Amino acid sequence: MKLRIGTRGSTLAMVQTEYIAGLLNDLGIETEIMIVKTTGDKDQNKKLADLGIGVFTKELDNKMLENEIDIAVHSLKDVPTLWSDELQITATPKRESPDDIIIWRKDCDFDIEHDELNVGTSSIRRTSFLQFTNPNLTPKLLRGNVATRINKLRNGEYDTIVMAKAGLVRQGIDLSEFNYKKLDILPAPAQGVIGVASRKADTKINQVLEKICDKKTYIEATAERWALKEYGGGCQAPFGAFAIYDTEEGILNLRCELVDEQGTIKRVKSNEGFIICTTDDVELSKELGARVGASFKEIETFTY
Repeated sequence: MKLRIGTRGSTLAMVQTEYIAGLLNDLGIETEIMIVKTTGDKDQNKKLADLGIGVFTKELDNKMLENEIDIAVHSLKDVPTLWSDELQITATPKRESPDDIIIWRKDCDFDIEHDELNVGTSSIRRTSFLQFTNPNLTPKLLRGNVATRINKLRNGEYDTIVMAKAGLVRQGIDLSEFNYKKLDILPAPAQGVIGVASRKADTKINQVLEKICDKKTYIEATAERWALKEYGGGCQAPFGAFAIYDTEEGILNLRCELVDEQGTIKRVKSNEGFIICTTDDVELSKELGARVGASFKEIETFTY
């Protein structure tokens, strides 16, 4: 069997795709990597929220639906929760760190907690939570790949930047010249998870992909994504979610937070729940996610 793997062409996307290809090669599966340029890759200037839904995924989805590729490798947090009925996330290898970290130069004598600083990010979620927890930080649009963002910080275009730790770890980025710390906010649903997408009808391919799936990661990511799906906010909502599955006790815990913005007033609404299940009980993880996500529907429309 030979699988055509679709991916974006960024360094991080290629690292993740080569990792998946390696897992498949270990199973005796031949692979061919095919690079697809997405809307998010083509436009590096606009806010992601202004580019619409699936800015890093829809071109790959179309290639799968047109049978030009067999599977696609995504950062799962970028995949819309409302998706084609013909496609599915079939495999998730073990999750990398879900944390967000804030980074600044060592030669800058900043007090991150109190100084008036700008912070580079393109995420509405990060912007909203930062403005709630650190009102001294002013968001400034930051786009580009990991190396570009780091260079913009190094060159003084930003006081600080916020990035997902997983992308830095996967690329082996050395941050020794910078100061950094973990942000005390919940990650985006499925942050740090690689999602391998395929066509639902491709039974043989899906059976192969299941062999590279970490079930603990899959059930946790499913709960997080279904919470967001039930809330209905989309990938760019100021919504954080994090699930932990206790393999010994068989308990799946899920915590979610949402920034409620009404004019200049901000508050964080938090809710959590748990369910007893096994790693094969994907439907129960969806049920937990939907239950927790539904609790946020009473919050009114956001203003940015």
